[in-house]
This record gives sequence, structure tokens and C-alpha cells, in this order.
Amino acid sequence: MEDDFIKLVDEFVLVSKEPSVLEEISQLDMEARLLGITFYDMYCVVLQDVAGHQNLVSRFKIFMNKKKTV
Repeated sequence: MEDDFIKLVDEFVLVSKEPSVLEEISQLDMEARLLGITFYDMYCVVLQDVAGHQNLVSRFKIFMNKKKTV
């Protein structure tokens, strides 16, 4: 399941084109490095506590829903 999550996040990052989403992804990556955790761990935390990252979480949920219907 963890591998599936990583693949899904990777694909989301690769297809994201919206500047605000890309900026949030960059911020999460920087925060994860400062905390000494992986980007995926940080992303998981954000998905559980969306405060400050509502746009990113909503875009990811839309992306996941599209993947489910394909």
C-alpha cells in the first residue's frame, strides 16, 4: 500500500502544472528536509491535517478521484 501511495504522489507531482500547487509541493519538500523526514511522510501528514494546505489537498483529492474512475 505504501508503494501505491508513493507512486500516486509521484504521478500527481509530475502532472501538476498549477504554479500555486507546485509552490506548495516545493514548500513541503523543504519542510520535510528540515525535519529530517521523507517528502512522502510529510505529504501524509498534510493529508491528515490540511491546515495551510487546503489547495494542495483538494487538488490531490481531485487527482485521486480521477485515477479511480479510469
